[in-house]
Formats: sequence, C-alpha cells, structure tokens
Amino acid sequence: MVVTIPRLLRPLFRRRRELLRELAHCAADALGAYVQGRLGKDVRPGIVVSIATAGDLLQWHPHLHILSTDGGFTEDGTFHTLESWDGEALMKLFRERLLARLLDKQAISRELANKLLSWRHPGFSAHAGEAIPAGDSRAIEDMASYVVRNPVSLRRLVYVDKQQAVIYRALKPKPRLGANFVAMDPLQWLARMADHIPDPGRHRTLFYAHYANRARGSRATQKPSPRDAQAEVPKRRRCPPAWARLIAKVYQVDPLRCRRCGGKLQIVAYINDHFTIKKILDHLGLSPPEKQRPPPEIRYVPLDEEGHEIGAVAEEAFTP
Repeated sequence: MVVTIPRLLRPLFRRRRELLRELAHCAADALGAYVQGRLGKDVRPGIVVSIATAGDLLQWHPHLHILSTDGGFTEDGTFHTLESWDGEALMKLFRERLLARLLDKQAISRELANKLLSWRHPGFSAHAGEAIPAGDSRAIEDMASYVVRNPVSLRRLVYVDKQQAVIYRALKPKPRLGANFVAMDPLQWLARMADHIPDPGRHRTLFYAHYANRARGSRATQKPSPRDAQAEVPKRRRCPPAWARLIAKVYQVDPLRCRRCGGKLQIVAYINDHFTIKKILDHLGLSPPEKQRPPPEIRYVPLDEEGHEIGAVAEEAFTP
C-alpha cells in the first residue's frame, strides 16, 4: 500500500522531522482500525511501514510504503482473510487520525485542519495494491526490496563535468516541469540528497500490530502444550545459504548452480587451507597471474678520493 499527504503539509515534516514517526503511527492505526471494523475487534493485522521522503526527482515528498497481511490474526493464531480493500475508507481513517495528531502536537491550526477537511479533492490518498500469495517468496522479497529501496538511482544520474551540472532523470514525464529531468549544480544536488538522510537513531522501517516487536516476543515466550511438545520433531540444524543468496542478488549469478548442465550443486566440503585452495585453482586454470618482481633498484653513491661515501662523511661531520 502507498499512503500520501497533501502538498500543503509536506514542508511541515521537513521542518519538524520528528513528525515522520507520527505519520507512520497514524497510518498503522488507521489500517488496524479498518481491519477490525471489517473482521472484528479481536483481529490484528501484521503491518510493516516504511517512511519514504523522496519523490521521483528526489524532491521532498514524505509518503508511506506499507506491507500488510491480507486480513488479520486472532489470539489463537487463526488468520482471517479480508475479501477486499476500500482505499477511500482507509484514506479517511488516516486523514482523521493524522490531523488530530498534528493538532495535539501544535503543528497546525484548527483553521488549517478544517480547510483540509473541506476540500473537494482532499490531497490525501491510500492505494491498496494486489495481494501477493503467501507461497510466492520471490515476489514478497522483491516487494520488500522496493519498499525500502534507496531514494537515489545511479542509473538515472548524470554528471556533466565540464559544465559542473548534475542531471537526474525521472521515470515518467512531469507535466509541471515540461520535462522528465531536473538539472542543478553539485551543491544543490548534495543539499537535496542530504534531506533524505535519516536522523541518528531514527528508524525508517517500523513494525506494528501482529508484527510488532512486543507481540512477536510474547509469542516466542509462550510455552507449548505437552501434546504439542511430544508431536514436535526436532529439526536438524543446517547452515543457512545466506552467502549464496547474497552473491546471487549482487552478481545475478547463482553460485550453487552448475554452469554446464544448470543443475543444483551439492556442497561437499569447506576448504580453508591456503595451499589446497591454490592447488585446486592451479588445476582449474583459475589462479591469478604471478606478479613479476621489479628489477633491483640501482643506487648511485658518490665517493671521495679515499673511497668513503660523501653523504656519510657529511652526516658524521654535522653529528653533535
């Protein structure tokens, strides 16, 4: 889900950056109230809120990216699915809570709050995307990566050295600008980019309701019943393939897949001995070329008539 706020309120969150956390709290509260209103008071969804501050051209544009379960959990762990989502109703719940919170923080006046409520086009929005099946781990991981992505894309960044200019391209044409890029000098670019650096100790990804740290901790400390303890089979511990997954994400190559037949490789052993590693690489022809040693440096030392170094004689002469 994506939740946005009106342009009129965006500079407020730039001046008072502590309100960004309140923005996330209001969205999570509105989402929880919406699910409970549809499924019951004892149902809690799992919510992950990522606070984003950059727009398409890296301008200040605070908004929220939200991952939510397609329904909610009860105390006994039963999951209840929500048949559909109403973005308009979710937007109104979020707008009501955010304006009330800003009034409590004395960030806006009552007149401004009434003005925002009376607009024909409210400026607030809440978009609910398509649900991702629970078994599609690849799609879930891709969506989670998009939610917490870096605001700056190096593929869209161009630096013109001769003109001392930075050009940043947008994904779509901007009717307001009449172009799909923005140009600025390097100092302006650095200032715009620095706006999106989080304050020290301020997290931009927050967990709520069923996914909150306190809720997960309480579930972990619950003791299983004797029947469940007997039925549970101890799982065999194995080394997680985190290294292979990270290599595949960075280099787009799976190190556990055979390059010839495309089959899955099986780990036979881990080799840490330097001599054995070098022997295997030499056999496969993968060893790096040996560096040739440079010729010894020829140093010319001037001598006097008696065969002594002139430098040494001068050093001894000035030694106290």
